[in-house]
Amino acid sequence: MRHLAQLREKQLGLLPAYDDSRITDEWFRAHFHYAADVVQQWLGSVVDLGNARLLQFGCGDGITDLALVLRHGALAIHGIDVRQEYAKLPRIAAQQLDMQRMPAALTFQTIQPAEPLAGQAPLYDGIMSWSTFEHVQRDQLLPILRDLYACLKPGGHFFLQIEPLFYSAYGSHLRRYDEIAWHHLLVDEDALWRVIEAYDGELSPDEVDFGFADFGAEGYKRFVFKEYQELNRLTADELVEIACAAGFAVARQERRHYEPAPIPEALLQHYPRELLSNNEIFLLLQRPA
Repeated sequence: MRHLAQLREKQLGLLPAYDDSRITDEWFRAHFHYAADVVQQWLGSVVDLGNARLLQFGCGDGITDLALVLRHGALAIHGIDVRQEYAKLPRIAAQQLDMQRMPAALTFQTIQPAEPLAGQAPLYDGIMSWSTFEHVQRDQLLPILRDLYACLKPGGHFFLQIEPLFYSAYGSHLRRYDEIAWHHLLVDEDALWRVIEAYDGELSPDEVDFGFADFGAEGYKRFVFKEYQELNRLTADELVEIACAAGFAVARQERRHYEPAPIPEALLQHYPRELLSNNEIFLLLQRPA
C-alpha cells in the first residue's frame, strides 16, 4: 500500500507544495540545498532516483531526504537512525518551507546501534549516508557495511560522505566552540574540554542543528563533547579498505583537502601531511552485479 501511495503521489503530481524562499535557518538551508545536491550529483549519476527505492543510513533530521524528494524527484526513501531527530521534520518543514504535510515518499525507522537490516525489506536500488560513519564504533564498521551490502541489489550503488575526517584541522567536530586548527591532536581531552566549557560566544548558524533546543547551551556542549570522545578516528584509507572487505567495489571517490593554517611541525613529525589535510571523502561504492 505504501509503495502504491508513493507511485500515485509522484505520477499524479501530488507532492506537497513548498516554498524554499521562506528558509531562515542556515542548518536547514545547507542540508536542503548543498547536501541534497551532492547526493544527486553522486548517487543520481548512477541510480535513477525517480524510479528507485533508497535507504538513508543515518538520516538524522531527514532534511536532506525531504529535499531529494521535493527537489530531485526521488520516488521512495527509507531513513534509519539510532535517534529520532526525524520526528521533528514535519514541524521544521512547516516552519521553513510552509509545508502542510510530509510526502508519502518518506518513511523513517529508529534502530539500535548495529541492528541488522538485511531481510527487513526488499533489496534497495541505492543507499546513501551523510557524515555518519565517523560515529560508528570501530568493531561495528565491517558488520554494518556487510549488512548494507546485503540490503543492496546486485549492481546497486552506495554513496557515503564523511566530513570532517578525524585527523583534519577540525576533525574533532568541535569547531563551533574552538577555532584552533588541529587542537584536538595537540592537547589532551581535559584541556580541550576546558576550552569548550569556557566558550560563551555565539555559535555559527550553520553549525546549530535542531537538537540544540533539546539540550540548552550547556547541555549541548556536553553532548557534542561526548560525541567527540566517541569518534572512531576513521581515515579515508581505512574506510575504503573496510568497504572493500565487506564486498563493495569502489566506483569513484574524491578526497578533499583543507589547511586553514600551517600544520604544526610537531604533528608532521607524527602524522603524514595527507592525513592531516584530508578533511572530507566522497565515496561511491557498488555491489557487483
